[in-house]
Amino acid sequence: MNILLKKGDYQTNAMLTNITSKVADPKSLSKFREHWQESLTGPQDGMWETFRDTAEHWTFTANDQLIGYACVSEEHGLIQFYLSPKWRHVAVETLRGFIKREAITKGIVGTNNPIFLSAALELMQSVEVDTYLFTDQVQVVVEEKAGDFMPAKEADLDRLVGFYHQSIGAPESWLRGYLGNHVQRGEVFFLQQQDTIIGACEVRKSTSNDTIADLGMVVSPDFRRQGYGAFLLGKAKAVAHEWARAPICSCEKDNIGSTQSIQKNGFRSTHQLLRVTF
Repeated sequence: MNILLKKGDYQTNAMLTNITSKVADPKSLSKFREHWQESLTGPQDGMWETFRDTAEHWTFTANDQLIGYACVSEEHGLIQFYLSPKWRHVAVETLRGFIKREAITKGIVGTNNPIFLSAALELMQSVEVDTYLFTDQVQVVVEEKAGDFMPAKEADLDRLVGFYHQSIGAPESWLRGYLGNHVQRGEVFFLQQQDTIIGACEVRKSTSNDTIADLGMVVSPDFRRQGYGAFLLGKAKAVAHEWARAPICSCEKDNIGSTQSIQKNGFRSTHQLLRVTF
């Protein structure tokens, strides 16, 4: 039996949805953010969760009831969109109205985010892969490397800040806060030979999903293309399993070296983050 909606019925439902003002405290949307997390078909990259937490949050209402929300980054790009199940039949019109009202021309949407992706598909003008999202799918053995592999302590922070700054160019002031937090949580490890840091890796426990750990690694420019990246990522993967968490990681599409190290450790990309224009 087919149930047909008349055009007028659809327009009436669409007109009931309204965009409200920005949300002062995103924590007030915690229940909706939990529902969004449950709607994903694959784990979310931790870096983009951080971007979401610092983004502007907007809400959608219908009949004076909250039905969903959206997040807009500092660069004015749409990075999250969610509607409750009852109102997903007007997702395209709601999203269309929001990007028109806020003059949004770009966004990042994951293939693991079906609600956002299905609505964006009808509105996007162009699309390209920005980032590969990897999950652990194959058990492998990675070549061992000489040196001392150890968890970072607070006494190592100054050395690690200098190492990260020289290796990836991030500001030392930012690195001190970022690494200080993860060192305190026991989530940073490094490999050294004598007093030289060869590389470091992170096993970041997700704060929104207690079943996963987000991995990252940095190798000194002097020791790249020698297998240290794969070794460090393998160590991070082992730590995640010891913590009974599923390891995930990601890298930008054009980062060939990181992609190879990730794949050598048995990670495969089932989902991607797509850069779209509206």
